[in-house]
Amino acid sequence: PASGKAELKELEARLQYALLQLPGQCRAIFQMSRFGGLKYREIAEQLGLSVKTVEAQVSKALKHLRDQLSDFL
Repeated sequence: PASGKAELKELEARLQYALLQLPGQCRAIFQMSRFGGLKYREIAEQLGLSVKTVEAQVSKALKHLRDQLSDFL
């Protein structure tokens, strides 16, 4: 249905906006994890960070996205 497509487009736009609101490193880590398919260890190695830092940044990003998109979830 057309309304489903409209909702999906709005969700995609809101997701993009919410991602842009994240601090640069946090956004990069989240995108490497979720869109790049990298494991936390691989991200940590590439960026010279600890795995714990990567975990914390992904967690922070997910919380932010849940807050921003709560009316869609």
